[in-house]
Amino acid sequence: MGASCLYIAASICGGARPFRKRLDQSGWRSGDALKWVLFFALVIGAAVAILFTVFPDWDMAIASLFWDAQGRHFVLAGAPWAQTVRNLANWIPWAIAAPAFAAIVLKLLFPRRKMFMPARAAVLLAFTMAVGPGLLVNGILKQEWGRPRPVHVDTFGGRDAFKSWYETDGTCPGNCSFVSGEGALGFWMTAPASLVPGPAGAVAMVAAVVFASVAGGLRIAFGGHFFTDVVFSGVLVIVLVVLTRYFLYDRKGAPSDAAVELIIGRTGLKLRTLIQRVWRRVRRRPLPPPRTGL
Repeated sequence: MGASCLYIAASICGGARPFRKRLDQSGWRSGDALKWVLFFALVIGAAVAILFTVFPDWDMAIASLFWDAQGRHFVLAGAPWAQTVRNLANWIPWAIAAPAFAAIVLKLLFPRRKMFMPARAAVLLAFTMAVGPGLLVNGILKQEWGRPRPVHVDTFGGRDAFKSWYETDGTCPGNCSFVSGEGALGFWMTAPASLVPGPAGAVAMVAAVVFASVAGGLRIAFGGHFFTDVVFSGVLVIVLVVLTRYFLYDRKGAPSDAAVELIIGRTGLKLRTLIQRVWRRVRRRPLPPPRTGL
């Protein structure tokens, strides 16, 4: 897993160039593996949506596999090794996304300087991270859906009633169970994996899916999420990654790295001009007269 992350990082930032030409000549294109992931995600998502609507108690049955009825706790929640793996699963995606955010911010601040990584890769990683795990998952769904987490359900020692994945009238006030934020982070790893060229891209994509499955599986084992929370977080993020990649790379007439970098640079120049105008207006605004009397 560590080697896969290093190779992904090298591919994103333009490294591993001696291998790129050789890999690209194999007939595989960067992003081919993502299409298979999308296919399986949609099939699994549709099957889970149907089955867990007809049999909503299956979510409880899966959660109960990790529940110690005698000790009244989820067994793995207190395991140090499991907590370590969970922490790594949270930090690794952000460590990969951070250079993309930095590249865009630096380009906005210094529009005439060249980006230190390909512009389309930076936009793909930063946009999907901000919109997927950020806005859609943690900003909207987890705040509005109302589904209590397993650990908060009365069956597992909590006070709330169980709600199926499609029910939005639960008693959770915020940061709720549907969908899984850490699952979304894990499945976001398909974005950098889709940038790895050639057959190595398939290996990177398998590693990304395994990474996401471990991250999401631990949340189920900890009592933090139901099975459906993890599955639908994956479907949501994978669809977002595919659509973003299609716009940036795969469609006919997709922009080049140079064109995207030019757009970011021009946006930076416009922002600088706007900030300068606002600053000049603030400086020219006359100070209010001093107050007199009591």
